[in-house]
Amino acid sequence: MKRFIYVVFALVMVLSLGLIVGCAEEEQPEGPALTLTPDTIPSIDGATALAPFYEAMAAELMNMDIEEARQYVMCSKTDGAYERLISREAEMIFCSMPSREQKASAEEAGFEFEMTPFLNGGFVFFVNKDNPVDSLSVEQLHDIYSGKITNWKQVGGNDVEIIPYQRPNNSGSQTGMYEYVIAENEIMEAPTEKKIADMGGIIDAVASYDNAEGAIGYSYYYYVMSMHYTNQIKMISIEGIAPSDETIGNGTYPLVNPSYVIISKDTPKDSILRETIKWILSEEGKAVAKEAGYVPKLDK
Repeated sequence: MKRFIYVVFALVMVLSLGLIVGCAEEEQPEGPALTLTPDTIPSIDGATALAPFYEAMAAELMNMDIEEARQYVMCSKTDGAYERLISREAEMIFCSMPSREQKASAEEAGFEFEMTPFLNGGFVFFVNKDNPVDSLSVEQLHDIYSGKITNWKQVGGNDVEIIPYQRPNNSGSQTGMYEYVIAENEIMEAPTEKKIADMGGIIDAVASYDNAEGAIGYSYYYYVMSMHYTNQIKMISIEGIAPSDETIGNGTYPLVNPSYVIISKDTPKDSILRETIKWILSEEGKAVAKEAGYVPKLDK
């Protein structure tokens, strides 16, 4: 009888040990992180404001410093990146949402976008640092850019003419303007000198001394804070809420805009492009985004 009990006890111990080992095996990491090489990295392009992310991503995935990795990605700006994606010269781009014209070009070419949001950004407005106005509503911004409000005194500022700068159509900033503030058919026609082609140029124009007190412009939070910062401008609050990592991250800032990684919808399921997107959405990808100064999209 005792021998029988010992045998049963031994079997129970063996089975228990097996279960413990099995659980330990299940809890092991899924395997090595995604690794790319210069031969396997996708053809990548994108917007200026997102270049620091996809350059850092390339460096991380190819295990090289960012200066070396930079040669393996392109930055054709938003419009150029969409053109290259639609013509299939680029396989993956990092941009804000496509404009009406970019959607039409894709449809004409029989190209269907697959868009995956991966960052939270803020669409921001800025004025010269000497402008006493600190906050505007979306309605006031609409009326400024439709030409209904023309003087800062109408929104609590000084008796100074408003100089509203714009960006060209198909730029990421102008597409954001049409999406969040005013429809394309409502915005007033800007004189050539008030439509700034370069993303940094609109910040410089608002920051400049000559007539800058009345100037207002717009861009994306990351670009203003991290890529072209100047203490000669100030970002204004929208509906009383200032843009910040916290307000953009938790969605309380009124003009939160996602950034997308975009590929063709017909990309094969086992493609390295889809593996790269999985990595971007992983904790490792989010860590790279945070390290580069971005606000990763929160899981909800």
